[in-house]
Amino acid sequence: MWSRLKTEVLEGREWPVFAEVADAQASVADYFDWYNHERLHFSIGYQMPYHTHQQLLQTTVLNCPA
Repeated sequence: MWSRLKTEVLEGREWPVFAEVADAQASVADYFDWYNHERLHFSIGYQMPYHTHQQLLQTTVLNCPA
């Protein structure tokens, strides 16, 4: 994921990349949110990681004896 962050977010910016630490933190948080909730991932059948994780949790809970 870090290499994607670098190519998709950082390489397109002019130097200096961030004005301050808060700007960097907000940018990385926004990227992680997009990466996990909107970006489709080939390795999991063009699904979003968050959606796939929620399905896995439901399957695990349903198959777990009480």
